[in-house]
Amino acid sequence: MQWSVLPFSEHKGKTLPEILVRDIDWFFWMQPKLYGRIGEEAEDLARKARAIKIPASFGKNVEIEYRFEMGDRFCGFGIVEAGEAHNSRWSTRLPYLDLYWPFRRNYDKRTGGIMIRDFRRHYFGKNKRLTKERCETFFSNRRNFIGA
Repeated sequence: MQWSVLPFSEHKGKTLPEILVRDIDWFFWMQPKLYGRIGEEAEDLARKARAIKIPASFGKNVEIEYRFEMGDRFCGFGIVEAGEAHNSRWSTRLPYLDLYWPFRRNYDKRTGGIMIRDFRRHYFGKNKRLTKERCETFFSNRRNFIGA
């Protein structure tokens, strides 16, 4: 897929997948306000970002566990066995990764950085940079998403 370049804002000159991994809260805030071709791409990207398959390398019976501290502060996510006990009573599990899930609770500017840190670690590797090319390739591959 050929991604459009944003023609305005502090993210001018960047593609939407690039913006998503650099400033995730800005992306989800701005996405409903976009229109035209960029609006369509943003809607598609937001849908994908909310339904990411867990990599097959983790096994078949696994889930994403979102971890929160008391008071709804997001701590990160891990990939755990589905039948395993929760790591905390303040955790939530889904059978797929939803990059927006932690924002549904209390908004905290740290949440986006923590979310993308764990996304990079689990999906690309601990020492891999989320380059423009890696992000665009990942979000262009329909096999990475539920219902694609």
